[in-house]
Amino acid sequence: MRQGRRVVLSVLVSALVAVTQPTQPAQAAPDEDTVKQIVDGYMKPFLAKRNIPGAIVGVSIKGHEYFFPYGKATDSGDPFRPDTLVEIGSCTKTFTTTLFALAVNRNQMKASVPAQQYMPGGFKLQPGAQRMTPLELADFTSGLPDDPTDLPSGPLWKRNIEHYTTTNFLTWVSSWTPETPLPAPYKYSNAGIGLLGYLVSQATGQLWEQQINAEITTPLSMSDTLLRPSPGQMKRMAEGHTKSGQKAPPWPIYAWYAAGGLRSTAQDMLHFGEANLGHTEVDGHPVSAELIAAMKLAQTPIYTMPNGKNQQAMAWVNNEGSGAPGIHTVIVKNGGTAGFSSVIVLNPFKDLTLFIVTNRNGDNPTDIGIKVARHLP
Repeated sequence: MRQGRRVVLSVLVSALVAVTQPTQPAQAAPDEDTVKQIVDGYMKPFLAKRNIPGAIVGVSIKGHEYFFPYGKATDSGDPFRPDTLVEIGSCTKTFTTTLFALAVNRNQMKASVPAQQYMPGGFKLQPGAQRMTPLELADFTSGLPDDPTDLPSGPLWKRNIEHYTTTNFLTWVSSWTPETPLPAPYKYSNAGIGLLGYLVSQATGQLWEQQINAEITTPLSMSDTLLRPSPGQMKRMAEGHTKSGQKAPPWPIYAWYAAGGLRSTAQDMLHFGEANLGHTEVDGHPVSAELIAAMKLAQTPIYTMPNGKNQQAMAWVNNEGSGAPGIHTVIVKNGGTAGFSSVIVLNPFKDLTLFIVTNRNGDNPTDIGIKVARHLP
């Protein structure tokens, strides 16, 4: 693991990231019927076996976009549409690590210095946490637990930022001590990415929400991707469900919102995926080389994950597949909330990105997304 980290750290220090277009052979995008047949072949059995209320799949191949709705988005029968809002959960983490990569490339942050350097004023890490770095937060080797350990009990709304505040969160972080020397072994952490969001804001002098809007969603025409949808946007919100099929409560805005707070749409997530593939134009608007470079940096593998196969990047995971000839790496991030399950997949070789969301907790469409992204022409 340390050798892989040294390779990436050298890239981070130099801030030189090669921005290349996908290397797949040039050819026309497939027709919609071909795409639909493949998507249906995976999605219909998946939805039927799990009795999932509804879902939508968005696919972009060489910039050509396709949308395939299934079931219903609301209990009253409204269908899923490309502009139906959903909770994307931990897919939010890739937005935060993109902001971090931008700050690194702009020399506003250093990846391997103590995180204390960027802590908000008045908050000091414990001696055992002094070696923790922003990169360790981004790649899940900080040792921080998944969520804060002092959360109030009871319904989810009691844990929202109005009840468990930013001050509560940063106070907890400041009281925490790692269990092992850093970098720690891989441990997925909402709290870690949530803290990274505060560090980036402190280093850049801009609030996380402002940066998401200015650096990502506005340039990429992602007007429906945000932390707090307007009343008008909420009219297009799908209804989430618990594992048992009951109507799920809305996902709260937690104090660590940079790890999982965004709402979005299938249309917007394809725009995000296309930019992550290196497209220099999305929805008719130019994408800056600076943003593409940051996205590529966030996708760069850092170390081998505990399964001995996949490569962890900054929130993203590089899935190597079986290693058989013709099986190309896909880059993945999934998400889940109390009422939704989602995944975004990048297949650079095919210039393909895919987003799947179901309106039920615990469905985890990651494997289906990877299979579809590898099977599509």
